Amino acid sequence: MTPEISRQHFLRGALGLATAAALGACRDGSPSAPGGSTTTAGTTTTAGPPDWSALAGTLDGHVILPADPQFGSAKGVFNTRFADSAPVAVVAAGSPGDVSKAVAFAAAHTIKIAPRSGGHSYIGASATSGAMVIDLRGLPRTIDYDAGSGLVTVAAAVDLDAVQSALAEHGQSIPTGSCPSVGVAGLTLGGGLGADARRYGLTCDSLVSATVVVPGGDTITASSDEHDDLLWALRGGGGGCGVVTSFTFRTFATVERDVVTLVFPETAAAQVIYGWHEWLGTAQRETWGMLNLTSGPGPELQCTIVLATAAHTGDQAASALAASIGMAPVSTRTQTLGHLDLVHYFEGGSDATRPRSFVAGSDVIAEMTHPAAESIVAAMSAWPKDAGAATAVIESLDGAITDTAPDATAFPWRRQAACVQWYTEPPSPAAVESAAGWLRDAHQAVQAASVGGYVNYVEAGMPAARYFEHNLDRLNTIRSHYDPSGLIYSALGAQ
Repeated sequence: MTPEISRQHFLRGALGLATAAALGACRDGSPSAPGGSTTTAGTTTTAGPPDWSALAGTLDGHVILPADPQFGSAKGVFNTRFADSAPVAVVAAGSPGDVSKAVAFAAAHTIKIAPRSGGHSYIGASATSGAMVIDLRGLPRTIDYDAGSGLVTVAAAVDLDAVQSALAEHGQSIPTGSCPSVGVAGLTLGGGLGADARRYGLTCDSLVSATVVVPGGDTITASSDEHDDLLWALRGGGGGCGVVTSFTFRTFATVERDVVTLVFPETAAAQVIYGWHEWLGTAQRETWGMLNLTSGPGPELQCTIVLATAAHTGDQAASALAASIGMAPVSTRTQTLGHLDLVHYFEGGSDATRPRSFVAGSDVIAEMTHPAAESIVAAMSAWPKDAGAATAVIESLDGAITDTAPDATAFPWRRQAACVQWYTEPPSPAAVESAAGWLRDAHQAVQAASVGGYVNYVEAGMPAARYFEHNLDRLNTIRSHYDPSGLIYSALGAQ
């Protein structure tokens, strides 16, 4: 049996989910709720009080209201910091037709919609207060692979583990992240970083088309042939302006790969970050790597690099990496895994699916200079060791990611060096405020090197421009076209 990688050494699993619920778009404006609280989307009525029983009578699924005993579990999200959220109702859709009916109902009563696939939004957007949650997890969990075209069509709320397991039976895959319980919608709509990004790009780069229920209840297809502007927005813009019910992706053939884990001393952390990034930029695209800095609960800063390389080349890659850094690792471990074993290895075991309270965010580093590397180390060194543990996960933005122009999809970060994910799990409500303060300080520490953030790690109170740079104006235009009333709740500020 293949051992799983430590969660603390690979927190991508807890981070992958992002804006699954914020399928709405990206209008810059007043900030969302401050960290630690939920956002009230607001509810007004234009056609009389909502008759929830009438809606329920038309559905294959069901409507769950705050008075119902199962409401607490129905509105639950992965980040338990937002367990006190108060949506007006949860519509558990049982069919695509249910989604259309729920969207039309919300439009008639001017109720904000918070779609949910995996529920992994950093700020609990899929259960935002005052909104109608449309829960897609009750839809048929279809994964239809066409061997002739190499395309796969996946229902929006299917989790990543199920997608990878189904495709593995055909020897195929799509680029995905690592957390097994993340819905494919959230990862795709925000971009989708993962261990295949240097070879095949982001998850959204493999997206061919999507089925979307737009405000009013109509169902349309976004592809290069029709509604191509909407497809552009779905590729990394945090979503479109409706509820996506299915995605069609290109797939690629799977192969065995080596996984190499290298541990370096704390004193060399900045040197390791710079040398790793320099070396990875010259490596074959079959090689992917990420670097973890973990501070606490012990006194030393833990510095670990994880590589995925072509099978039986891991030791060679480790030697070349060490030479680039100019230092031998304290330890090195190499193993060869089949594709599905590699997926399960990075998933981190059953604990990866457990809801948890976390504080997290990101910075996109324009150029990985020596000062930039030192600023990341400074941010992690400032973590209070008596507050548990915090991790910075650094992933490069090179390889196939750069094959797409920055304005060819909504995801803008095609010419930058790396994405840094800041992550910690506060042990108590009081510790949340301390963790949020550290996150603010981390942003400040790397400010000179940072040009923005990754929308799949959205933070409350941040302007949308931070996540979309020059693509924001086009996103706003598309949103205004498909959702002129701002019906779909956005985690990126008021409409």
